[in-house]
Amino acid sequence: MSEDRHKAGDASEEPELAVFRPDKEGLEQALGTLEAQVMEAVWDAGGPVAVDDVRAALEANGKESAYTTIMTTMSRLYDKGLLKRQLVGRAYHYTPAMTRGELGTSVTRRVLDALLGSFAEPAMAYFVEALGEEDPDRLQTLAEMIDRRRARKEGEGAR
Repeated sequence: MSEDRHKAGDASEEPELAVFRPDKEGLEQALGTLEAQVMEAVWDAGGPVAVDDVRAALEANGKESAYTTIMTTMSRLYDKGLLKRQLVGRAYHYTPAMTRGELGTSVTRRVLDALLGSFAEPAMAYFVEALGEEDPDRLQTLAEMIDRRRARKEGEGAR
């Protein structure tokens, strides 16, 4: 029996991610440390996993946590829309609601939307400056992306 009290994993629904921590790395920028470790374990499993499967996977990587801690964390990830779950017997089996790439895109979209909504000019100026310093060839790629977007917009307006 599948649980559907909310649309976890619905492509039209963004996961509930309330914070962005630029001082952290990877998934920990958008999730807590244990949440990030649990998501990695679920993605790595490649199929439905129970709480004990994730606990064992974390333990195998030297990260011991109590069963109830992992259960609570997985429930929170479900509530955030990052995991889907199905009741199998008396235990939930979890699967990712989105791929690593989809989550990365979602986090990027939310961070940039917030920056552009509040600090559009400084955010754009810094992005161009940082991109040019890191890899000047990427400025050309950005210019080409802008040109394609303008052309697509103009094509839509001509209809």
